[in-house]
Amino acid sequence: MTARYFKFCRSGRGMFAMGTLLWICLFVGCAPAGAEERPRVVRTVPENGAQSVDAATKELHVIFDQPMDTKRGYSFTVIGNKSMLPEVAGKPRWISDTTIVLPVKLKPGREYSLGINSKRHQNFRGTNGLPAVPDSISFRTAPSGDVKSLDPEKNRKSLKQLRAAIEEKYSYRDLRGIDWDVRFAEFEARLIDAKTPNQFASLAGQLLEVARDAHIWLDADGDRLAGFRRNVRLNADRELLKRIVPQLRSVNRVVATGRFPDGPAYLVIGSWAQKVARDIEAAAKWIDGLSPDDTLILDIRFNSGGDERLARKIAGRFVDQSVVYAGHVNRDTSSPSGFSKIKKRTLKPIRPGFRGRTVVLMGPVNMSSCEAFLLMMKQVPQCTLMGEKSYGSSGNPKPISLANGVSVFLPSWVALTSDGEPFEGKGISPDVHVEFSDEPKDHDPLINAALELLKGDER
Repeated sequence: MTARYFKFCRSGRGMFAMGTLLWICLFVGCAPAGAEERPRVVRTVPENGAQSVDAATKELHVIFDQPMDTKRGYSFTVIGNKSMLPEVAGKPRWISDTTIVLPVKLKPGREYSLGINSKRHQNFRGTNGLPAVPDSISFRTAPSGDVKSLDPEKNRKSLKQLRAAIEEKYSYRDLRGIDWDVRFAEFEARLIDAKTPNQFASLAGQLLEVARDAHIWLDADGDRLAGFRRNVRLNADRELLKRIVPQLRSVNRVVATGRFPDGPAYLVIGSWAQKVARDIEAAAKWIDGLSPDDTLILDIRFNSGGDERLARKIAGRFVDQSVVYAGHVNRDTSSPSGFSKIKKRTLKPIRPGFRGRTVVLMGPVNMSSCEAFLLMMKQVPQCTLMGEKSYGSSGNPKPISLANGVSVFLPSWVALTSDGEPFEGKGISPDVHVEFSDEPKDHDPLINAALELLKGDER
């Protein structure tokens, strides 16, 4: 397929549906990293999963995370039913080396889906020659008559409110040295001219994307639109774990257990999300049932966070006494520093507990409340954190309502370690660094290193 000839390529069923439990499931799929990374989709316009898109929308935008080979072509593919494809109104065109635009004609009250590359069709390629990771965009247009055009004056007021929120409430406003005045000026005209809440939120998300903050998002008519999509690799292989961990059993959606012969117990906790709180209770009961002579490998490499209170219910089972594990400061414009005094967060013991030697396997997927869990486990004397550095993002986002009905969620605190050091953009370092290679293999280097460490402790 050349750039002068466009057609949809047929592929299998849909992938990467937003809002599904797959993102917090125990075995989340994620392409490993090599010497060079495959391109990934970091944003689509409309947002993937949007439910009230204006049928008057004329273009779909796909934005990749790195420069693309714009002369090779493109592979927009069928996801499931061909009837869900949008009507193409012209040839796709690259407006930059990372963004392609597909002209379309949409109808009200319709659901649309299309794929971006597939296993068979891989014309979306980076300038490094590697094919983009298959992705998709799915959305629904609003029913006829349901889309109310926004008042430009309300948009103008909303823009001022958003600018004030960044200045006064966004805890990481100055982290990356962004010239916010220039950034807002770049988007001002388009935001004031936005016709729908979804369009305003999508543009605002593009404006805020420069902060590279995974804890910024917007809400428009019930649709959640990300301000930034992080691109991380997973330092684990779920299929490999099924082969190498003896007695591996999925207890529920996010918990799995195993047992190495004459060796440690193995536990996976794939999320701290409140929606799987009951599933996490199964992990707590399983820990309570361990023998005092047991050792444990606790694998959280698939875990990207959720509710810190749920993480405390697990970590509290590993300590004998209350201990400070983290702190934070909130934005406070009345303070000379612009921030409040440090507020410390404490982990309290939960009995019965487990005092056996424990190795926590960690990696780049870990962020937010999962990083809080790592900080908790750093306070456990018999615990070793092993693997690769965490992502480095924790914000405790709070909603700000704008005049046009859009809400923006902005981080309200600067997260700190127990020593008072901020780790946003830096991550939490393991006690023992072990790389996970993407080369074909029949072993997991982190599990091997954990087994060796625990075996050495027994000598």
